[in-house]
Amino acid sequence: MRTSLILRAAIGCGVLLVAGAGNLSANAAEQLPSLSAAINSDSAQLWPTAEGPSMIVGPVAAGDPLAPIPMNDADLAAEAAAAGGAPCSSCGGARGPGFYNRCGCNPSVFPWIRGPGNCDNWCVGPHWDVQLDGMFIHRDNANWSSVVNNVGLTPSLLDQFDYGPGVRLFATGYNYTNYGVQVGYEGVNDFRANALFPGQSISYDSSLNSIEANVMRRTPSQFKVFAGARFIDFREDYDNLNTTTSDSNRFIVENQLMGFQIGALRDAWQLNKWLSLEPYGNAGAYLNNFKREDLAFVGSARTDAVGRFTEMAFVGEAGLNAIVRINRCLALRAGYQAMVLDRVGQALDASLAPGLNPQNVVVQGARFGVEYRR
Repeated sequence: MRTSLILRAAIGCGVLLVAGAGNLSANAAEQLPSLSAAINSDSAQLWPTAEGPSMIVGPVAAGDPLAPIPMNDADLAAEAAAAGGAPCSSCGGARGPGFYNRCGCNPSVFPWIRGPGNCDNWCVGPHWDVQLDGMFIHRDNANWSSVVNNVGLTPSLLDQFDYGPGVRLFATGYNYTNYGVQVGYEGVNDFRANALFPGQSISYDSSLNSIEANVMRRTPSQFKVFAGARFIDFREDYDNLNTTTSDSNRFIVENQLMGFQIGALRDAWQLNKWLSLEPYGNAGAYLNNFKREDLAFVGSARTDAVGRFTEMAFVGEAGLNAIVRINRCLALRAGYQAMVLDRVGQALDASLAPGLNPQNVVVQGARFGVEYRR
């Protein structure tokens, strides 16, 4: 016997929402829908719950399916009949009695979805997607050859940047108009390289922090486009210490990039019921407010020279995520990403030449984390 379609939650990179209405066989009902279908909010499926079977759904109400709709006397009577003599408690919503809420009591009158959480029975409020990852990122190697040529001595140690630990946190909320706002942070603050020459000890530190806000829209298409603003803070500290006299020359460089980006992602290539792949990329143009500070310590005396520049910079980022679904709400994530910062200043170059010498810096590495959607 045919059963109504029970939407199985999908985790890939799209937002877990609802798939198109219809009837499928029991075998087909066990298959996940494509994520492009799962992200389409104009359908009328109900998430299954442990408390009982799924409900039969009717056609989506005309117009915006999430907007509260006034109830006439016939609607109220239909709701009362469906509830066994009295309207069910979920009717009314924030607008009070006489309006459907976003869930409704009788899906044949006002179809919509349940929340995708294991215990969710709500239908109001935004749908959330929260991603938390630990990152292990590698920065471009330091150009020690130019330092060796400048010093003119044979080094006893040339230690390159190792993988630095970092954090990535992104949260996206979608409202009933199908627009979503995404806020994200990612940062690595422990890039470190060292060099030793006769009579000299050099430490070279670097950090990268980024915060962004994007707007995206739910559409049936597998490809999603987003756009937003981003601020990137890329800092470096190069300290050359004379181990004999304890005098030092220190060069501090700050790149503060402010600009706009546009990007795209593909919902996923779903490999099987549990595993999906998500590629993404973005690019943007930025105004780089560059600050260079040269500090010299000779004995007890200190000299300080500060230079400021403005430069156009460009940033491109791409990555691939693999998502393993645990249940309707929770998934494990693993991925690889790379970011290219074009026309930024580096402290090692500042130690060799005055002014601003724009360079390209590449940071790349793996990340592992969790994702929660509801």
